[in-house]
Formats: sequence, C-alpha cells, structure tokens
Amino acid sequence: MFVTKRRSSGLAVLLLVAACCLPAFVMPPSQSTPPARDQMLLAGSAGLVASLPAPAHAGGMFDFGLTLPFVAGSFLLLMAVLNALFYAPVGEEIEERNAKLLQTLSEATDMLAEADEMQVQYTAEIKEAREKAAKELADAREKTEAAIEAQMSAKAAEREKKAADFRAKVQDSMNKQIKEAEGKIEERKTTFVKNTLAGVGL
Repeated sequence: MFVTKRRSSGLAVLLLVAACCLPAFVMPPSQSTPPARDQMLLAGSAGLVASLPAPAHAGGMFDFGLTLPFVAGSFLLLMAVLNALFYAPVGEEIEERNAKLLQTLSEATDMLAEADEMQVQYTAEIKEAREKAAKELADAREKTEAAIEAQMSAKAAEREKKAADFRAKVQDSMNKQIKEAEGKIEERKTTFVKNTLAGVGL
C-alpha cells in the first residue's frame, strides 16, 4: 500500500509539473526587446491574422477558441492530481476504517453470542447445583430422621425391656412376699385357733 501511495504521489507531481509547463502558465518574456521591434511584431501579427480566412463559425455566440480545450484539460489534470493525492488515499483510509469497523462488529457479535452461550451454560450449571443440593439436603434429612427414629425405637425398646424386667422383679418380690405372708398367716391362724381353743377349754 505504501508503494502504491508513493507511485500515485509521483504521478501527481509529474502531472502538476506538466500542467505548469503549459503555455498559459509560462511567464511572458522580459521586456528586453526595444519597443519599436515590439510594434513591428505586433503589426506583422495583425496583418497575418487579417490575411487568414475566418472559419464559418467565427464571431458566433460560442466562439471559445482554445479556452474550452484548455479548461477541459486543466479540469482533467486537476481531477487526476486530486485523485492521486487526495481521493485515493482518503478512499483507502475509508475502506480500512470500514474493514476495521466490520471486524470489530463481527468480533463484538461473536463475543455476544459466546456470552449468551456462557450464560445458558452457567444457568444450567446453577440449576443442576441447586437440584443436587436440594437432593443432598433431602437425603441428609431422611437419614437424620431415620437415625433419630432408630434411636427412639431403641430407647423405647430399652425402656420397655427395663420396665418388663422391673415388673418381673416386682412380681417375683410380691410372689415371695405373698408366699411368706401366707406361711405366716397359716402359722398365726394355727396359733390363733390353738389359743382360742385353749381359751375355750377344748
């Protein structure tokens, strides 16, 4: 691209120098000739022009002479110089800027699409983590409740066993006391009967 700019700049400078060398841009010769000679040249030129046949359209409304081709050539030369020095570099800069903008826009679009994908992925992962945590919490609650229930059942069974043992001991103790009391009652009964019969004199 730098070589293209250098070539176009060189071409533009060359065209500008050529335009400056046209007869309209060349300075008139210095007044070193004497005025009499100038008058003679002027008179000769006027005679020469008068002796030339006039073209059919001379003196008409659109008698431009060499002005129109000179203006057209100057315009084309100016357009070539402007195209080489201004329009081409500016056009290249605009194209580069548009390419950069399109690239930036494409990268931004890709980043937005990637961000959307990441958001969907993170949302799915968060949902999965919440479901997993809820499941683990429910499992832990069930295990804790089962452990508590097992402990309560074990304690209840232990209490029932202790109560049954205590009842059995109490029952055994009562049975022993009843047997002992029955023996004592029989003895007292026999003693009472003997004493009563002895008191009666039988």
